[in-house]
Amino acid sequence: MALAWRTGGMSGVMTLTALAVATTSALLLRHLRAFVPGPYAVLGLAIALANAAPSLLARPHVLAWPCLVLWCGGLAMARARRESPPLWLLPAMTLWVNLHGSFMGGLLLAAAFAVEAVCDPTANRRAAAIQWGRFLLAAILCALANPEGPAGLLFPFQHLGMKSLAWIGEWQSTDFSRLQPLELMILAGLALGLSGKVTLPPMRLLMLLALIHGALSHSRNEQLLGLVGAIVLAQPIGAALGRGQALPTPTWRFAIFAAPILALAALGARAAIPLTPERTGAAFAATLARVPPDLRTRPVLNDYSLGGDLIFQGIRPFVDSRADLHGDAFLTRFRAATAPNRPALRRLLTEHAIAWTIFPAGHPIVPALDQEPGWRRLTEAGGAIVHIRTP
Repeated sequence: MALAWRTGGMSGVMTLTALAVATTSALLLRHLRAFVPGPYAVLGLAIALANAAPSLLARPHVLAWPCLVLWCGGLAMARARRESPPLWLLPAMTLWVNLHGSFMGGLLLAAAFAVEAVCDPTANRRAAAIQWGRFLLAAILCALANPEGPAGLLFPFQHLGMKSLAWIGEWQSTDFSRLQPLELMILAGLALGLSGKVTLPPMRLLMLLALIHGALSHSRNEQLLGLVGAIVLAQPIGAALGRGQALPTPTWRFAIFAAPILALAALGARAAIPLTPERTGAAFAATLARVPPDLRTRPVLNDYSLGGDLIFQGIRPFVDSRADLHGDAFLTRFRAATAPNRPALRRLLTEHAIAWTIFPAGHPIVPALDQEPGWRRLTEAGGAIVHIRTP
């Protein structure tokens, strides 16, 4: 991502992200096509990407998506063929563990497929246990090939154990007050299951329920439900549809003819209706322009969501969105001070020699700072309010 930034700026980062998403889509569609007819595979891909869409950001987890689909698809295909997992999947785990903490989901899925293989009444259970056990052990060894070693392997559990994640937006539950792709996917699954048209083996059902639980617990896990859920369900849905019943040729001809037309229509709509971000870098830069240069070098107390914006402007933030690096104790104290808890706020301002603050206009700390002795508003612009310390 740094090389993409140095090469082409934000456009380079966006291009890299787009390539990662395109690779993910191609790998997922290839896997789905192995079990269901083409149009159904395209529909499954659309549903999977719709659930992953909230996480479609230029962040490291998107670069890990191809590894996720390649790994999980390889495991599912090995089970479909009643074979042991291919060894060429192991380098994908080494790459994955060095990209994003979601690698642990891949290891847990491998363990789940191993249990399914051993419990398969048509298989040689002893041979399946040996084959899948060897692969799982090799996968764990490959996951240890990271700068932190065993600590890196345990990182996902430590991160999920942080109590402060409860008040961070992307770690909160999905808001169902308005229609969400997650709701549509769950309702569609209930409809298929209750109608009796699709039945899942016990282990696949447990995998799907675990993915749904994760998505309901933390909104950022919707991407796992979309991408991995499509892989887990492909074989059972294909069996229900009857894989050999291909659609008539005219249907395929229509699809081939309609696809480029829809793509051009989408491109035209995107060009005619440009998207306007709620908060742009230019607006934030204009707000900071009102802060004296010498003050910008002094300690600042900022909102959790503004850390990245300050970094892009060359300002060292008090906190940013890398929760795992700050740790639970620090974030808990920050949360208490900005709640605001007046004694905690005053201690934090004093101990860190805070010279100025910047928070969104609607943040509850703003009226508290308005009333705090020795502090006054410096500026209010671009939806952000700056307070400075006064004698």
